[in-house]
Amino acid sequence: MKKILLLVLFAPLILSLGCQKENLPPADGIYVKFVNQTGENINQLIVNQVEVGDIKKGSTTGDYAQYEKLGEQYKYALVESVGTIGGKRHYSSQACQGICGTPSAPDGIWLTPGYYKIVIRLAPPGNYIEYRMQK
Repeated sequence: MKKILLLVLFAPLILSLGCQKENLPPADGIYVKFVNQTGENINQLIVNQVEVGDIKKGSTTGDYAQYEKLGEQYKYALVESVGTIGGKRHYSSQACQGICGTPSAPDGIWLTPGYYKIVIRLAPPGNYIEYRMQK
């Protein structure tokens, strides 16, 4: 009976801690956190000339990377990147590259100022990674 009472008393506290959102100021640019779903550690990641750094497998970057402009097409972030996974250089897959409104990304749109999460996944064959917008 005591266990049930304790569970009832602490359940709202536990649930509220798990549902807290970041207190963020209004965005004056594009701010991105990257989520590493490659299954491997990523080292020395650079995305659109911004040094993101190292991201452990299954982790999210702690700080937001800031971009002046960033596009997306078909839920993929339009980026150029390089990072090291398992001692080998990996580059953004061709499906993810392009500039909005050009032949390489005819349906691309520019992101509006705000906070975003982008998931990083392996894109075989070869040493490629893709960047998928997360809701």
